[in-house]
Amino acid sequence: MTSLKSGQKLWWVPANGKRCGEVTVTKVGRKWATLDNGHRISLDTLVADGGERSTPGHCYYSEETYRGLVARAVEWTRLRADMQFSPPPDSVSIDDIAAARKLLGL
Repeated sequence: MTSLKSGQKLWWVPANGKRCGEVTVTKVGRKWATLDNGHRISLDTLVADGGERSTPGHCYYSEETYRGLVARAVEWTRLRADMQFSPPPDSVSIDDIAAARKLLGL
């Protein structure tokens, strides 16, 4: 469970990806925190409550945290695409491949 405080600033990313920006926590309850943009987020996941619909967005502790996660996902996608149809370079051994798999948690 995260520990949010009233007045704390978070980075809001709406589900449609438009109009990201800073929001302020206005109230903290047992399960939810209310934001100054009218949404409430789970204290556990920072995901906004969509009621019976899909979530309207997600919060992160900072813009830098969000941008770092996006950059990481982009690089992972690039790595997967680069490796998908390529044979291993001649200089890479079976042990190298096993070590890379272990490093990546595969």
